Amino acid sequence: MFRPLLALAGIAQAQDKPVLGVALPNLTNPYYVAMKKSFEENAATQGFDVKVLIADNDDAKQLSQVQTFVQDKVNAVALNCVSSGPCVSSVQELNTANIPVFTINLLPDADGLKQVGATVVQAVQTDQKMGGKYIGEQLMKDLGANASAVIGIVGEPTAAAANARDAGFKEAIAVNPNLKVVALVNGKVEETTSLKVTTEMLQGNPEMTIVYSDTEPSALGAIAAIEQLGRDDVKLYAFVDKLGVQHIAENTIMKAGAIQEPARLAQIQVENIKKYLAGTKLEPVIDSPPLLVNKDNAAATADKAY
Repeated sequence: MFRPLLALAGIAQAQDKPVLGVALPNLTNPYYVAMKKSFEENAATQGFDVKVLIADNDDAKQLSQVQTFVQDKVNAVALNCVSSGPCVSSVQELNTANIPVFTINLLPDADGLKQVGATVVQAVQTDQKMGGKYIGEQLMKDLGANASAVIGIVGEPTAAAANARDAGFKEAIAVNPNLKVVALVNGKVEETTSLKVTTEMLQGNPEMTIVYSDTEPSALGAIAAIEQLGRDDVKLYAFVDKLGVQHIAENTIMKAGAIQEPARLAQIQVENIKKYLAGTKLEPVIDSPPLLVNKDNAAATADKAY
């Protein structure tokens, strides 16, 4: 007799839990796999039921999924945009339904939000510029205070995040006028392209001994170029993921880098959503710095990389 009553009580308790909707672009990128897992684990810890929907890199599909969250009357939505511009419509839908929306990683277009009067409670993102600064500071520490070096950058000039990383790196090394950036090539976030352009950059600048990359795919291509040219004197610093951390641990060509922490971003967001629903006022933006990885912490950092 008592089992059904207990079962019903359990159902009632489950239904009383606030529901967090999470909208992610894809699960083909390990970055989002790590983020999804963190959302699920931290939502459970904070007492949420969580519903994660994956847009498969389709803006229209993500909007439809947001509309599903509205129909389900979720208590809050964590939104990682597929694309910044179209994402404004998703925020607008949630605003109209009076569902608080929190954005993460790739944020909606700020001008677009203003134009339609849409608002986000809080945005959580990686401080890309700070990551570049950390890498530049580590480079100067490795070289010594008065060292000189010719530096080349393998970047992605069309990406705002990559440009912010490059700006932080250049800002950090600017304190030493003997460190000179003489070339920037577009690796297009591709190993094969980066192999080609890094090879050409090093051949055209034989005095170059430092390469900086603002993405891991470009860093892996740069490693291949350095190896194929037999340039044992060239050292690499880069934004990295799991493979890059392994190269830093080996400490041959790759000397240091920075990793983004999607799991940490999700944890911060879930904790702050819980605070907001309890009545706490939040800062509009949280910039979470990447984690610096060098030979001293690479082995211990491997499990944090995605």
